[in-house]
Amino acid sequence: MFLVDVVSGLLRPASCLACGAPGGWPCCARCLAGPGDVGPWPLAADPDVALWALGPYRDALRAAVLAGKLDGQPAALAELGRRLGAALAAAGIGADLVTFVSARRVAGQPRDHAERIAGGVATALDLPLVDLLAPARGRDLGLARRAAGSGRAPPPRPPPPARRRLAGGRVLLVDDLATTGRTLAGAADTLRLAGARQVQAAVLATGPAALAGVAGGGR
Repeated sequence: MFLVDVVSGLLRPASCLACGAPGGWPCCARCLAGPGDVGPWPLAADPDVALWALGPYRDALRAAVLAGKLDGQPAALAELGRRLGAALAAAGIGADLVTFVSARRVAGQPRDHAERIAGGVATALDLPLVDLLAPARGRDLGLARRAAGSGRAPPPRPPPPARRRLAGGRVLLVDDLATTGRTLAGAADTLRLAGARQVQAAVLATGPAALAGVAGGGR
């Protein structure tokens, strides 16, 4: 554990990151319901990948995720990951190890969101956390999304390269969000080519475009 994690844990507010309820950190029971329906659903970008999530990327869950990512509360992401892992355990997920979508190091805010979440998931599932994927090459995903918001289509992003080979096994791939699902699909393809027998994905929250065949958009 890094010293900064210890200090941030001591200094973080005890209130819910979404509604501010006292003692509800990182997200109170009213804002983030208990386990319930966490999946799996087919990933739209690759229906062979089963996707699990705490809920849709909106309202209280969106506020909590953004607070963890943007307000310097990495411990909140780890705790939300632990809750995700507990929900997956209750749902009976099967996996041999947990890995995550790596982000390139850049100046400014920390970018290890997926790693933090994956650590919480792995702890809850009592599985090893293994860094299997190197950061994807090409344009930064955040910049690409901002370009898309300005009316220009983001350029295609290549899948991340694998750091090592696998001798089969079931891999649980973790990221913070699934918007279109293309990042998860590319990473899952890399893991299968590296030798994984099965790849499932888990995120804190999803957008409706990430899920295949969910009536009304779902999660």
